[in-house]
Amino acid sequence: MYKPMPEIRESAEELRALMKQERNPKARQRLHALYVVASQQASSRSAVATLLGVNRDTIGAWFALYAEGGRERLLDLYVSPGKASSVPAPVLDDLRKRLEAEDGFASYGEIQAWLAEQHGVKMQYAAVHALVRYKLKARPKVVRPRHIKKA
Repeated sequence: MYKPMPEIRESAEELRALMKQERNPKARQRLHALYVVASQQASSRSAVATLLGVNRDTIGAWFALYAEGGRERLLDLYVSPGKASSVPAPVLDDLRKRLEAEDGFASYGEIQAWLAEQHGVKMQYAAVHALVRYKLKARPKVVRPRHIKKA
């Protein structure tokens, strides 16, 4: 079934500038499809698909989004929320408080044991390390040995 090409509202120069500053490769490819039509390098969905190396049905879907809501709708990409955390929020708050305390923890293994004993949360060592180091941006506090005469 033939569908007419959407009327591109932006100029070719404007689309080229938007393409150059776009950091998301998927959004850049969609802008490229608009640019190819606006600069009259292609006059059909099949021609655009051939130039960009994607399926013509994909180009059709992109142009339908553009016709529906303009450039904003075309560039509104779905980002999956990811897996839910296995550590409940109250446990995270408790862990954060304990990490900020003076004594804290001596190692990630100690944090792992504390989570299992206090909250019943069993986690792998690597998961505990990733949670504390990268998500909470904290580290276990290891008391450094000092010489008796320097104290």
